[in-house]
Amino acid sequence: MLDAQKLREMKDKHIISEEELVKHKHHLAAKIIEKNKDLSHINGIVYIVLAFFLGTLGVHNFYAKYWKRGVIQLFLTLIAQFAMYIPLLFTSLWAELELLFVNRDSKGGIFKGSRKIIWSLRVVSVVVLVWSLMSIKTANFDAMFQMMDELYGVVQVEQQKDFE
Repeated sequence: MLDAQKLREMKDKHIISEEELVKHKHHLAAKIIEKNKDLSHINGIVYIVLAFFLGTLGVHNFYAKYWKRGVIQLFLTLIAQFAMYIPLLFTSLWAELELLFVNRDSKGGIFKGSRKIIWSLRVVSVVVLVWSLMSIKTANFDAMFQMMDELYGVVQVEQQKDFE
């Protein structure tokens, strides 16, 4: 593809005329303007923060103009209490994956904002997720072991009563 400098060199070497130079420059300017229309006005940092804190409600998708995704996430979150909160687990995982991998708005424009900050927020979200899962796992195992100990104690007492 020709750029403005190459066009000027071609004009200086008398390969193209002044009229052709102007025509090509207008064509280049039109392409640049068209390309800049595709740039997103959505900030990636805001998208990630919304996904982290309000992801299950789909707020980040409404912000990036992914209306269908946002409505589905909001709907699943609202009905979660009637379905043993399983849809809430699904939307949480869905929002985390979008937080990690979505870089464009609904029109294909790349999110604006510092790539270093966006990358850092994504790393922090994974660390928080892993830490949360480990905490839940530990808490559940502790509760399960305590319940088993109590149950085992009740069983032992019942067995001793049977022997007496």
